[in-house]
Amino acid sequence: MMWALEYDPDLFSMYEEPDAEKADGAKGKAKSIRQCGKYERENMRNAAKNAEGPLPISVFLVASVLKDKSTKLLQEARGLDDVVKILNDMTGNLDAKKACSGAMKLHKKYLKKAKKP
Repeated sequence: MMWALEYDPDLFSMYEEPDAEKADGAKGKAKSIRQCGKYERENMRNAAKNAEGPLPISVFLVASVLKDKSTKLLQEARGLDDVVKILNDMTGNLDAKKACSGAMKLHKKYLKKAKKP
């Protein structure tokens, strides 16, 4: 799922030889933007606005999981060892779709706050 969010078809063209001819049926930039993953599309739209590079989706996935489990962590964790134990216990029971959708929501919030002067 993370790969699908960060998919960019133009990355393949960087590895091709510059002398290689393009196929006649190849479309322009508009189609490649539509085919990109959601996360990469947001990065392409905001690339000109940010001087530094975009944060990887993994940062937002971790933040989404921590936000989702924050009540359990605040109630049960007494120290760092307890936090590690709680996070290790939930590793196998993680819903990937819920985590990715939460990460996309956090990414949108991040972009909105980053745009404000």
